[in-house]
Amino acid sequence: MSTLLVITVGGSCAPVITAVRGYAPDFVCFFASAGPHGSRVMVDGQGHPCTSNGANIITQTGLRPEQFEIVDLAEPDSLPDCYAAMRAALARLATDRPGWRLVADYTSGTKTMSVALSLAALEAGWQLSLVRGTRTDLVKVLNGSEMAALVNAWEVRADQQINEARRLFNAHAYAAAGALLESLARTGPLSYELQRSVTRWVGLCRAFDAWDRFDHARAHQLLEPYQSRTVPQWRFLKALMGWERATGYEPILDLMRNAERRAARGRYDDAVARLYRALEMLAQTRLGERTPSLTTGDLDVSLLPDGLRKKYEALRDPSDGKIKLGLRQDYELLAELDDPLGRVYRQHENALLNVLSRRNNSILAHGKIPLTKGDYQEAAQLIETMVRQGLGELGVRWQAPQFPQWDDVKWE
Repeated sequence: MSTLLVITVGGSCAPVITAVRGYAPDFVCFFASAGPHGSRVMVDGQGHPCTSNGANIITQTGLRPEQFEIVDLAEPDSLPDCYAAMRAALARLATDRPGWRLVADYTSGTKTMSVALSLAALEAGWQLSLVRGTRTDLVKVLNGSEMAALVNAWEVRADQQINEARRLFNAHAYAAAGALLESLARTGPLSYELQRSVTRWVGLCRAFDAWDRFDHARAHQLLEPYQSRTVPQWRFLKALMGWERATGYEPILDLMRNAERRAARGRYDDAVARLYRALEMLAQTRLGERTPSLTTGDLDVSLLPDGLRKKYEALRDPSDGKIKLGLRQDYELLAELDDPLGRVYRQHENALLNVLSRRNNSILAHGKIPLTKGDYQEAAQLIETMVRQGLGELGVRWQAPQFPQWDDVKWE
């Protein structure tokens, strides 16, 4: 396999020469400081730029012109400048040499150059290298004992990816977090403890991703091994599926929590669409549990009081012969039946009409206007108030935990 070596230059020529000789690369990119007092002269300068035996690095390593390039750094003590230049160079060099072994040595140069190369190399997935040797004191390495060796950067890179996965998980981007952790397991060997941790988190990411997409059966299957770590969510999921102390209103609460997660990611149209559906489902559920039970998708007017039959018969659709009620009509019917939920609707009717008007003009309903954060917040406050108040009037407890944050899950 061909080897590509990038290396910082400065201070002494010896570590750079040691690294080039040690790796015997097919191509070298030197990062050197520019200017009359810079380290560029050490690479290919005339005269005696290297104090060890005078000749420059190219002469001492025998590199041919087609085997190297030099990237001049105008500001070797500026971390943003060095990082930007090195990041761009590493990307270009790797793209031009697919399949090559990629090694970055940060021994020489200014401290800023070393830090910048380490950051850029870690981000790009390069191997890190450092020239080491026997130390007789804290000042210098024993002359002649130097050797270039790879640095174990894998654990640092793994920590970086885990921290990014934590951020994605906490932002409710469960599929992305799980994919990142899976790539970590495929990139390099993991210790037993780290492998176990990654496996657990991938399982949780998949479970909450399925739940977030309303695939409750799949979520139940994937979350079951971790039920002791997610007790509130596990109990709610079982109730949601009708397996444990279900009230029948769990799907409404699930939609409310889903809306919160959509809003947390800035997807306000999606969030308001879920709030609308939750409010609609609340009325439909209540009408269905009354005696007699009423179905809003095909209303049987014979089950209504005599005074309401004519009004609702007029809503029959001639195309299919069914009477289908929308959200407002559901609540109007509940109010006319003097249902507790209908009385709650009457209290908030005007405010709800204003919210529904903006929702109906949104791009996911009947219009073209995207909803804003303020639109969502107003809708969320009103609809949550109505749902909480309505469930309270019906004697139903509001008990629906949000998905946990990363640090809420305790493994030991």
